Amino acid sequence: MKRRAVIAALTLGLSFPVAADDQSAGKSQATYTPRLAEIMISTQLRHFKLWYAGRVGNWELAKYELAQIKASLADAPKYYPNVPAADMGMLEQPEGDVSSAIESKDSPNFAKAFGRLTAACNSCHEATGFRFIEIMEPRLSPIETSPFSDQTFSPR
Repeated sequence: MKRRAVIAALTLGLSFPVAADDQSAGKSQATYTPRLAEIMISTQLRHFKLWYAGRVGNWELAKYELAQIKASLADAPKYYPNVPAADMGMLEQPEGDVSSAIESKDSPNFAKAFGRLTAACNSCHEATGFRFIEIMEPRLSPIETSPFSDQTFSPR
């Protein structure tokens, strides 16, 4: 229950737009640059959703979540070009493997590729001094429900 509350709070917090200054009053518009940690936490939420979508065979949602992960991880080095932790190059091959499994709707290969993607995340964390952040394949309760109770994961 606690995990669901944390996920719900993070999801809600990440969904609010950031207000910018009013340009019509002659003020320059403020730009928002997400912290690298914010990019990573949103990626971690999508990591779960990608896994769950693949688990239930919702390949359209899995494809969407993988595209969102790729987009977020592509933003990291743009915003932080001189920060080694923002280099996501080591994820390209595992992302490609996950993409291929999604395209072929191959659950066993998806599970293997997802494992390689997760291992690549952890390799990056270790290489950049963030070994204490270890990502793992999500675990569900015995009744197999998603903590995202406000979203249907069933394929349509």
